[in-house]
Amino acid sequence: MGKRDDAHDRRQAIIDGMLADALRPAYTYRLPSHDALPADIRRAIDALLAKAEAQRRRCLTYDDLEEALPPRDVSAEDLEAIFWILAEHGIEVEDGET
Repeated sequence: MGKRDDAHDRRQAIIDGMLADALRPAYTYRLPSHDALPADIRRAIDALLAKAEAQRRRCLTYDDLEEALPPRDVSAEDLEAIFWILAEHGIEVEDGET
């Protein structure tokens, strides 16, 4: 009977873990801080923030974003971090000219 109880306890622990994961709010995911990003992505963010400040605007264009991005393939996570940090500074990226 001891083996049956051990198996039951292991299954119950797995189920409890799955339930805890399912009930965890989605917003607990945090993007990396500016300092944790690759250097070229940090430079792109700094360039975008400087451009917005110089123009005294709270929006940039996708062309501005393209100009600031490094000449490598940028991951979806890097783009998400860029948009997140810009949003934290109150800056939106839009179509059209600034």
